[in-house]
Amino acid sequence: MKVLFSILSILILGSTSMLAQRAGVDVLNFAPNPEALSLSEATTAIPQGASSIFTNPALLSLMPNSTLNLGYSRMIGDANNIFSGANFRKNNRAISISVYRSGDDGFEQRDSPGSSNGNFSVEYLSIGSALSYDFDYFAIGASAQYIYQEIYLDKSTGYSFNAGLARELLDKKLTLGASVVNIGKMNKLVTTEPKLPAAFRLGASVDVLEFTPPKNSNLPILLSISSDFVHPLTDTPDENEVGYFNDKDYFNFGMILNVAEVVELKGGYKTGDTARPISFGAGFITDLITFNYAIIPFNTGFGTVHSIGIQYKF
Repeated sequence: MKVLFSILSILILGSTSMLAQRAGVDVLNFAPNPEALSLSEATTAIPQGASSIFTNPALLSLMPNSTLNLGYSRMIGDANNIFSGANFRKNNRAISISVYRSGDDGFEQRDSPGSSNGNFSVEYLSIGSALSYDFDYFAIGASAQYIYQEIYLDKSTGYSFNAGLARELLDKKLTLGASVVNIGKMNKLVTTEPKLPAAFRLGASVDVLEFTPPKNSNLPILLSISSDFVHPLTDTPDENEVGYFNDKDYFNFGMILNVAEVVELKGGYKTGDTARPISFGAGFITDLITFNYAIIPFNTGFGTVHSIGIQYKF
């Protein structure tokens, strides 16, 4: 019995180590808010409030208002992503804080065949803060994150930094952005150090078409598109593993159709080796609150992600 218990313990530790090595902290590759998810994360040049901490913190000072963001994503399986953040903008400066948590407690633990001893959890937590300053000709920003990861009984902590630049042109119809994200380090989890999905991002957002129907002057329509080029800076842990870290360059594309500054219809496409190449979403805009929804089908057959969120302007 002692021999069996020892073997089972080794298997548990081994599988935990493999999970840590394979998954890393890839949750940071998954946007915390439905606005970004509906655009397949083509948001390096789109100001979105506190969630810009994760893509390009320079955008924080380009927001027209201070904002409070809340987001909830129901992931495949039993995982849930919860996000809250605030961006305080004054004149040409902005300071932002955020909390992003992802977790799944549906994993069963067994010491022997038969009924389980209960469930154990896999959790990720990011607590971030950022500063941004708009110099008129360009904006600059930087953020820092404390990261906590727990798998089974093992825990790891670490840190990461993001930094970026942004520039608005053509009367704010064109925005350019560049950033370096997830530069940092994690402590060992079991026997390996979880890897952060470090990347260089280069993006653009442009209003390509704006018109008003001749028979309805109160119904202006604006079509905007965005595109990101992403160059991963983290090597793939195992070249045979698929869906965790992609060390190949890829693009994200997004499209927004804004009707009367009240309703937005959105879509996105992601190239490269990904389990979620397309996304869709919608938004409803009021003077103070914007409601957003995103749906992201996974082509692995495991299900579909639904995300909802609100943004409050103050």
